[in-house]
Amino acid sequence: MEINFRARTVKFVALTFCISWLCWGTIIIANQFGLLPYGTFLSMVIFIIGGNGAPISSYILLRKWGEVDGFKSFLKRNFAYKTSISHYGIILFYLAIHFIIPILLASTNRKMPIYYGILLIPMNIIGGGLEEIGWRGILQPYLETFNSFFKSTIIVAIIWTIWHLPLWFIIGTYQSTISYLMFGVAVLGMSFTLAAIRKITNNIFMCILLHSCINSFAAVFMLQQNFSTIVTTIVEIILVLFTIFALSKIRKQKNNFHISEKSV
Repeated sequence: MEINFRARTVKFVALTFCISWLCWGTIIIANQFGLLPYGTFLSMVIFIIGGNGAPISSYILLRKWGEVDGFKSFLKRNFAYKTSISHYGIILFYLAIHFIIPILLASTNRKMPIYYGILLIPMNIIGGGLEEIGWRGILQPYLETFNSFFKSTIIVAIIWTIWHLPLWFIIGTYQSTISYLMFGVAVLGMSFTLAAIRKITNNIFMCILLHSCINSFAAVFMLQQNFSTIVTTIVEIILVLFTIFALSKIRKQKNNFHISEKSV
């Protein structure tokens, strides 16, 4: 039976938005009556559930589609941390690129020791990294079955940016203090970087880890959203496209070599 990836893509996006926007919408409405102020226990439980709409919908749909047979196989699919050491090297490389440009352009306002970034990673796996189970685990590869890598990544970036929108209406969130437009620019760069990680490593955990590291060290360096954000995004996109092009060329040469060997 042929899989309809277009239909699956729509179902994933719809369910993710329903879960997340229902949770965040509840907080937004409650705030109008002085209820569920951001930071209180109940509001944070609802907030975190909303923030993990992508992995929740991923689990529900993958179970329905028979791609996982339980929570254990779901974890195995998404947390393959035993991988090539070179994959971790790639993570460090892209992480450095994301921060070195703002640092060189004096667009940071560091207020914490750098090692705090490492300590914050476990918290940011739950508060951001797990999104990758959906965005790069389902949405990106599904879109690539009927779109190019470039177009698929742009679509993911747009959906990802729109998905975050309610956070600008919740009083007290970090997002409510920054520019939504510049956030969208940053998301575009991250989308290309994370899509490249997915393509190169074929490992969703690598995406979870990089996303978590970016969020963690962003809290340490306090990146200013200005011209450096645009420069960083442009560099990330160029670097990713060059990497994907080079990887495609290498794979093509390997295939041609194997074909020539068989013909001999």
